[in-house]
Amino acid sequence: MAVTGPLLVHGGTDAGPPIRIDFSSNAHPLGANPAVIDAVEHADRKRYPDPSYTSLRSELGAFHGVDADRIVVGGSASELIWRLTRSWAAMGSGAILTDDRTFVEYLRAARALDIPAAADRSVWPTQTPVLHWYCNPDNPSGESRDQAIATALDRVTTGAAPFDLIVVDLAYWPFRNLLRADTEPSVCLRASWADQVGQLWSPNKLHGLTGVRGAYLVLPSNPHPRVAVDQLTTLAPSWVLGADGIALLEAHVRPESCDFLRDTAPTLRAWKRSQERRLQEAGWQAEPSPMHYGLWRPAVHLPRQAVWHARLRAEGIKLRDAASFGRPGWVRLVSRSPEDVQQLLALTEPFQGHL
Repeated sequence: MAVTGPLLVHGGTDAGPPIRIDFSSNAHPLGANPAVIDAVEHADRKRYPDPSYTSLRSELGAFHGVDADRIVVGGSASELIWRLTRSWAAMGSGAILTDDRTFVEYLRAARALDIPAAADRSVWPTQTPVLHWYCNPDNPSGESRDQAIATALDRVTTGAAPFDLIVVDLAYWPFRNLLRADTEPSVCLRASWADQVGQLWSPNKLHGLTGVRGAYLVLPSNPHPRVAVDQLTTLAPSWVLGADGIALLEAHVRPESCDFLRDTAPTLRAWKRSQERRLQEAGWQAEPSPMHYGLWRPAVHLPRQAVWHARLRAEGIKLRDAASFGRPGWVRLVSRSPEDVQQLLALTEPFQGHL
């Protein structure tokens, strides 16, 4: 029986007035990346793409140092999450490891396809095939999931969970290096577990182009009986990825895409430090995050927060209410310029009170 519960919602845009200052999106706040948007604007939209995406898959495979047969392209990360979940469901009994405190699409797909889901592997027998979803770094907390991934892999390799498949959503992985002054920007995964997991890449947030949809999956080096390229390709609609998405992914793996990331990294780090200091001085409580986004409890009494959110939204400022992540009274904020933070604080001041 599928997991039941309240409606799972996303953040993103809404039906309100135009957004002037968007604290709700985890996209690069200094985007869009000029090299990537130039490629998108020059995409050939006059004809169908190659339905097999042969050239694109070869480029992505070469970039990751894997055979192109391990690459599956998709319309977005969400589309690939649903497609992979369908593939898992098609093989019969199985389960999903996830919960509603991370990116909700993993759980939404599980519920819609009537697959049992939970946050603890121990609720299922060893022989039950379990598809693990890890967002690394996590959304909304920014927490590293490295240890959880290593523990899950150890259970697979030692035979404690031999039929499990681990997939890591790497939407925010490149930001880890951008926020470290001692590390060069990189859009590739360098981790001991990289080749043993499915890697889900959706670089539109990194390049500040969330309106362009496109993603890809790098399958593990050891084939899994439930998931194969042919099967995942069969489950996709024809021409699942359009010209804009192809251009995004092709530009993502080219060296010049790192120029913008390298040039803007010091500013992003400075914005993060300044925002954290100013919010704390104003009485906001933080859940520490190494990322450019994280969870904050504003200095606004919970019963007044609905009115506060509405006032901000009327002024064109959007926050991400974290209630759908199981954190009522908290918001997820991305780092933005000192000027934007000042506007947020000025509009919040009339609502402040004892927590």
